[in-house]
Amino acid sequence: MNRQPQLVDHPTPEPDYTRAITLRLIRELSERGPLTFQDLVRAAEGAYPSDVLFTLHSLEKDGQISRLTFDRWSKGDAVSNDNAQAPSAPISSSLGQIDGLPEPHPVDFDWRFTDATLSDLEGYIHASSAARVAVLGAPTLFQRLSRSGVSVHLFDKNPQIVEHFRAVGNSSVSHCDLFKFSGFPSRFQWAIADPPWYLEHYCAFIAASSKILEVEGKLLLSVLPRLTRPSAPRDRLNIVEMAAKVGFDLIEVRPGALHYESPPFEVEALNAEKLALDDWRSGDIFCFSLRSRPLTQTDTQKPAEDDTWLAFQLGTTIVKIKDEQRQESEQFDYGPVSPSGSIRLRSVSRRSPVRSKINLWSSRNVALTVSKPVALVESLEKLRTGHSLKLTLATTAYEYQLSSREVDKLREVLELLSKDAGVAWSE
Repeated sequence: MNRQPQLVDHPTPEPDYTRAITLRLIRELSERGPLTFQDLVRAAEGAYPSDVLFTLHSLEKDGQISRLTFDRWSKGDAVSNDNAQAPSAPISSSLGQIDGLPEPHPVDFDWRFTDATLSDLEGYIHASSAARVAVLGAPTLFQRLSRSGVSVHLFDKNPQIVEHFRAVGNSSVSHCDLFKFSGFPSRFQWAIADPPWYLEHYCAFIAASSKILEVEGKLLLSVLPRLTRPSAPRDRLNIVEMAAKVGFDLIEVRPGALHYESPPFEVEALNAEKLALDDWRSGDIFCFSLRSRPLTQTDTQKPAEDDTWLAFQLGTTIVKIKDEQRQESEQFDYGPVSPSGSIRLRSVSRRSPVRSKINLWSSRNVALTVSKPVALVESLEKLRTGHSLKLTLATTAYEYQLSSREVDKLREVLELLSKDAGVAWSE
């Protein structure tokens, strides 16, 4: 029996994009024989697992591949284009925190390199004999390089990451928004940049790199693979063009050289679709050399959805609430944004049709819409300063004139968040 995957949280697959994924998967199966779903996802040049699964269902329906069921794919069993099979065991990603850093959050588009990739990049930098290295948006790489004795400086927008490094005595960090970046007093020989994979972010990271590098300095840039989304092939060309405009020459491309750990929010999204995958996401390295520095400033436009979020840490989990104005007359309530009814979003894509509805989002992909979020923010602030749950509810109810039903709803969402994070409020 064929079961179409639930794509309610995901962008609707475009025919040309699905066709490109289809050609890629058929080529892999033709050249390499039976492959596990894990192998097919890794070979799909950045296509999200749900899109790969959707394509496999279509191929099965058309009779181009056989003996496939949703259960086998989700468990990691082999698929083929002839009837051969070779079972393999699923590997689940952990939900751990890395060296005390705040947990990655989807609002920040935060994916972090695997240990093997960190070692590769560290070796690359040591072999280059670079005296001064800048890292843009890759905190675990900064951590690795600084521990190995490299003179390295981190530029990062996340205040919690910057605060973490300063708290442990590392002052070579700058809290900055690269969309507003004006420069830096020092020049670097190398820059390694891992921006969110969207053109406006690439523009900001490339422009900032051109301002901090010496002439003939090198930029290693993480670039989205060809099938990451429908626009990816065109985006890759635009990245090279925007780099050329600020004085960079492309000197090397290393396909699939970067590998990323699946962050907790992505693991939870895949678990909601019953997909158990090991770290599968990879990126290409584009290496540029700065031939000259532009005489005019590059215009970097901030993304339209660049909202302000308030962050709260519960154990290792990060809960973010959108800082927005809502009518005080609203009744406090909450609910899932996913049409599936799940409290977890089944997508990590910025193109998700329900993403704009989220105003409470956790690093474990709990995605809710909350009315009167100011009452929830006030409650979390009180709990953070040591108030008991009972006192928090009582004082928040008084301050915001909440009804008994609203107080019950507020308690529910607070208990949901605490349970998901594995922490307990004092009563």
